[in-house]
Amino acid sequence: MAEEKSGGSAGQGPGRDRVPEAWKKPCVQPPEGARKTVYIALVSVFSALAAALTFLLRVPSPTGGYTHIGDTAIYVAAALFGPYVGLGVGLIGPAAADLLVGYPRWYVTLVAHGLQGYIAGLGRGRGFAVQVALMVLGGAVMSLTYFVVNVYLKGLPLALASLVRDFFGQTLVSVVIAAIIVRVLRDNPYVKKALWFLGEA
Repeated sequence: MAEEKSGGSAGQGPGRDRVPEAWKKPCVQPPEGARKTVYIALVSVFSALAAALTFLLRVPSPTGGYTHIGDTAIYVAAALFGPYVGLGVGLIGPAAADLLVGYPRWYVTLVAHGLQGYIAGLGRGRGFAVQVALMVLGGAVMSLTYFVVNVYLKGLPLALASLVRDFFGQTLVSVVIAAIIVRVLRDNPYVKKALWFLGEA
């Protein structure tokens, strides 16, 4: 009986309990460098999606420029992953599409869609209604940014026509599509895991 006690219970031989304490603790912080890697990956994927949707599904406008649903990718990225991912996608995706199409005012796109993505991203983690409202607000800021430039370049009548097109034909349609996608994905475990790597969980 004494030998059995000293040997320990079955399955618990010498050395079996020598697991470092650090290994037993849950990982409470992302690995070093993971945040930057995941950020770059998310911005790259959603920027490519925004550029593809913009380039492939664009409708030329008689007032100049074109209408598209590429903003959907900006809104989804921003609402799910926050303002900095939204900003990155807003800066890269639409500008890349402008360069592919040959749109000359890509520099306006940087400001307009960058602000759009950042503002929409402020809704991350908030209620669904707030998220949708901030998407609409981001789209309004984007539309007004183009409007200010268009007043100078095209005159007030054409600028107003472009404003109506940008807001009602592009922003609101993209918001509706993005809201449906965000509603489905906001509790997705892969989205939550990406947020953990970003330090936003």
